[in-house]
Amino acid sequence: MPFKSSQPFPRVYALALAACTLSPAFAHAQIAGELKGRVVDASGASVPGAQVTLTQTATGIQQSTASTGDGVYDFTQLVSGQYSVAVQGSGFAGYQRNGITIATGQTVGLDLPLAAAGTDTVTVKADALFLQSQTSNIQTTIPGPTIEALPLNTRNFIQLAQLAPGVSLPPGTLLPRINGGRPRTNEYLFDGISALQPEPGQVAFFPILDSIAEFTIESNNVPAEFGRFNGGVVNVATRSGSNTIHGSLFEYFRNEALNARNYFASTTARKPEYRRNLFGATLGAPILHERLFFF
Repeated sequence: MPFKSSQPFPRVYALALAACTLSPAFAHAQIAGELKGRVVDASGASVPGAQVTLTQTATGIQQSTASTGDGVYDFTQLVSGQYSVAVQGSGFAGYQRNGITIATGQTVGLDLPLAAAGTDTVTVKADALFLQSQTSNIQTTIPGPTIEALPLNTRNFIQLAQLAPGVSLPPGTLLPRINGGRPRTNEYLFDGISALQPEPGQVAFFPILDSIAEFTIESNNVPAEFGRFNGGVVNVATRSGSNTIHGSLFEYFRNEALNARNYFASTTARKPEYRRNLFGATLGAPILHERLFFF
């Protein structure tokens, strides 16, 4: 029967609800991306004290830092997605770079050149070319559109791990082998939280495909912040809300009418009944514009 209470909604419950809808930086501590580089002048010399502002395109959330004495800037704990960066330095014209893609667990290096004062602000709209020059780890990123588009028999994203080199999924097994390691010795991180049960070496749960933004397979020279593994790391980033309302309705179905007939069966024999339907929906929206979101 419905629950009724004359007491006001407890404040602790309201705080817990708000905490669940937030996407704080520390929740992405082990899966987040990073953007770093130097602010330089026309001659390539360092520009210290320049104000560097990073903006996430989907949410409009901004964060700022100042370049060091060597002109270095560094943004850590970045959620995967599109970003733009703007720079202002004393005695220099402004500079803005759009179309910067940050992937899960990857470090992007991007130097920001400033022109002398008196010139117009330089805005670069082309996508920044990705070159992994900051780290030596080897990883493969499987993007969200690929996860949703490829046919998966069990609707389990882990089957796509085979798209990465050095990964195999032996017949009849659920978890992959990475670089020949035992399946139970890999680490599985969902938004920075380990989903692996060491004994008996199983993954606690698998998120639905439509909730996954992307995932990466860390296979070689894995950074020190990833621990408790011998083979590799499966690093999953789930989707989040943005300043626009977005969602989906989906159905994945199988039916014997779409199946091929057994090669040795009679042409008049009926196909065995096989029907499976998986329904679901997703919804993401802002609660406070450029501040608080849910998915």
